[in-house]
Amino acid sequence: MKIIADTHIYYELGQNKELFEKVKYEPISPTFINILELSKTHNLVNKPDYVRDAIRSLFNFKNEVIYEPPFVHLAQLYAEYYYDPVSEFGDFLRFTSRIAEGDTVAPDKTAEFIEWAEKIKLGFIEGANFTNDTATKIKEEITSKKEHREKKTLQLTMNFINHFVIANTKGSCNLEEIDLSASELLIKTLDIFFKTMETSSMKMQPNDWFDFAILSYLQPGDKFWTKEKKWKTLIRECGCESYLIDF
Repeated sequence: MKIIADTHIYYELGQNKELFEKVKYEPISPTFINILELSKTHNLVNKPDYVRDAIRSLFNFKNEVIYEPPFVHLAQLYAEYYYDPVSEFGDFLRFTSRIAEGDTVAPDKTAEFIEWAEKIKLGFIEGANFTNDTATKIKEEITSKKEHREKKTLQLTMNFINHFVIANTKGSCNLEEIDLSASELLIKTLDIFFKTMETSSMKMQPNDWFDFAILSYLQPGDKFWTKEKKWKTLIRECGCESYLIDF
């Protein structure tokens, strides 16, 4: 059993020493997503100590880090795929290590850093806009919200996820014909997320990409630690409440 925590949890652990002491020996596994989010945040410029404390709390669990990106990790659960974290992700690891040791974004590099962070964010904004537009088109065709939410669409959601697996493994892995039941939390939560978008006023936000992708790391028996009410509600609604944990 492992515990996957969203990035907000590491911020809380950095500020709440009592909570940190309570969980510091728990089987918490930091992920690629956590490190990426802590590497690109504007808080590195605005509140560097805040981010530094979060990174230091994350490094307490460094022996359990999952270095693979979410959909690469997902591919590796079902197929053979080699990923070299040093060559692919080493720059981020070195950067967060320097921040943890007390380094900061140099004043003459601030504009360059923000531009780089915004460039990363842009792709997620575009993806969220596309998904929202698609949901709006589907919503216009719905005659019964109840019937729509009861439709069996897990296969469509699995196909959507497989698209990212194929893209992130450069076409080396295709999970189309594979039983993905070990990834039920990701599939079921994302499925209900889409249906909620299509039957309500809820919109996808750019950070939602990270929030649902981090579920790729969880298998039956694992636990997910988050304070985000939206995702806790969706996880309960899709019947996966047993994955949730709090301290």
